Amino acid sequence: MTASRLPRAEEAPRGRVVRHVGNSFSAMAAPDFRYLTLSNVATQLGQWIQQVAQGWLAYELTGSATFLGLVAASRSIPSFFFTLPAGVLADRWDRRRIIMITQLVMALNALVLAFLVSSGLIHPWHLLASSVVGGLTMAANMPARQSLAPELAGPDRIANAVALNAISFNASRVLGPSIAGLILAQWGTGACYAVQAGLLVIAILLAGRIGDSGASHLTGRQPQGSMWANLLEGVRYIKRSPTIVSIMATAIIPIYLETVYQQLLPVFAGGVEDGGGPTLAKMVTAVGIGSLVGAFVTAALSEHPRKGILMLTIGMGSGVTLILFAISGWMPFTLTMLALTGLTQAVTMAMGQTMVNLVVANEYRGRVMAVYMMLWSSSPLAMLPAGWATDHFGAAPIVMVSGVLVLLFFLVQCQRRGVVWNFQERPRLAVVKA
Repeated sequence: MTASRLPRAEEAPRGRVVRHVGNSFSAMAAPDFRYLTLSNVATQLGQWIQQVAQGWLAYELTGSATFLGLVAASRSIPSFFFTLPAGVLADRWDRRRIIMITQLVMALNALVLAFLVSSGLIHPWHLLASSVVGGLTMAANMPARQSLAPELAGPDRIANAVALNAISFNASRVLGPSIAGLILAQWGTGACYAVQAGLLVIAILLAGRIGDSGASHLTGRQPQGSMWANLLEGVRYIKRSPTIVSIMATAIIPIYLETVYQQLLPVFAGGVEDGGGPTLAKMVTAVGIGSLVGAFVTAALSEHPRKGILMLTIGMGSGVTLILFAISGWMPFTLTMLALTGLTQAVTMAMGQTMVNLVVANEYRGRVMAVYMMLWSSSPLAMLPAGWATDHFGAAPIVMVSGVLVLLFFLVQCQRRGVVWNFQERPRLAVVKA
């Protein structure tokens, strides 16, 4: 081999790397997708500020991990039952308007809580009621938002759109708890809810900038008949696709096992010497930093065809990091394991959602994503038994068990070499027709 050929041989892999990095943000070329992404960032930033404030306030008011589970369940139960009808709405109505209306309700909900906390009138039942309202509004918001993003980005950028959604979600996950920690330390939980309301107003204004392309699904094949018939049609569509069923099951089941550690972070923070709201914020921020890195990794790998293998192999890592977090007694190591848990979970979740979007037809996208989001949003229900067990056995053993179960689940899926393992992206051929 001559010396003149060596540079060309070396340049090929570098060229692929540069191309992957350059394509990591390709969906942002669509202006309407940019507005939606910025609106999502504002909404999610407020949600993470609210989540830190709510978790700390609930534990401060009651000192009970069981009550933390009840607050999580009060958000998940109405969301579970309303998400499917919301998916039908997302396929029948203007998705932009659904997003804006739900953001307005969220803002009003945050303002009510800000008043109750600031005036000293807050009681535990207020948090339960607020969680119910939050669950209903997010149930309507998420199918519309998740199905609108691939539509605005275009069919050739679906994987990148999902990855960028993950980046916006996890960037908010990093900034939100950090901001919440500062606000909690200086002004208390009432100010957290007030800031959330302001961010939601910004989100509404940004969503209002989305043009007519945000309702282009209304000009295609719309669902006919009653909403109930449309809902059943969407469920039958999923049942007719073993690929969609397998991907959803592999993506959702670990979430039920993994969500426990996030809900128990206030307990871990409260058990640390000199712990409290700032310590909780550090823990949630560590998860967010790892998740943000994972989202960027997902964006860089958005053109990788073997997404199923990536999902399964990286998923095993999330089980390992959960186990190590549970047995850690040193805060720097604890935060590192939380960051790695966030990273691995972000990649596995984004890969699962990407694969679902790649195989679903656009006229069913709202309903399919509603089923996906319904299952995802109901995962905090696992906190009901986990909260009771934590009060009796402690938080660390419960998280360790969940980590072991996650690891075993992905190991079994890798051994089976089923639909997910063999999934190979062929966007134009993979769409499941009705």
